[in-house]
Amino acid sequence: MQHEQTEAKAPVYGMRPQKPGMYLGLFHGRNRPDQVMNGWGFDGPTLGPLQYFHTTYASSVHLQFTSESDATLLTGKNDTFLELQMNGDLLCFDGKLYGDWTVYMVTPEECFRPPDTFRQNTRPNDLRRQVKPIQWDEDGYIDDRAA
Repeated sequence: MQHEQTEAKAPVYGMRPQKPGMYLGLFHGRNRPDQVMNGWGFDGPTLGPLQYFHTTYASSVHLQFTSESDATLLTGKNDTFLELQMNGDLLCFDGKLYGDWTVYMVTPEECFRPPDTFRQNTRPNDLRRQVKPIQWDEDGYIDDRAA
C-alpha cells in the first residue's frame, strides 16, 4: 500500500518538478530486458533534487538526494544515498528498466508554483501552467512562456 501511494506522488519525467535542482530523468522504459519495443516505451520517474550523480564503469550509478523527504517519496526509504544497477545497457529502478536517462538542472523559474490561495484577489501566475508537460523539440527545451 505504501508503495502505491509513493508511486502516485513521484514526478514523471517530462513534467516540471516542484523544487529547483539537479534531476535524473528516466525514460524509454520497459518491464523486461528482452521486451520487444514497438515504440519508445514508458516515461519513468524524475529522481531529485540531487546532490550528485556518479556512474562507475557503466555498471552502477550512485546518487544522493538533497533531502530525506525526497528520497522517501521516491524510494520508500529514509536514506538519501541510492545505488542503481545496470542490466546490460539498461538502468534499473523500482523493478523497471530504462534505456535512456538524462541528468538536468531545473531553475526556480521552471518549477511548479502553488496556486495563490491566501489572497482574495489572486494575482497572475504565468508559472501555474506547469501542469502541462514540458515541450521538447529535437534541439531541446522550448520556452512556451509569454515573453
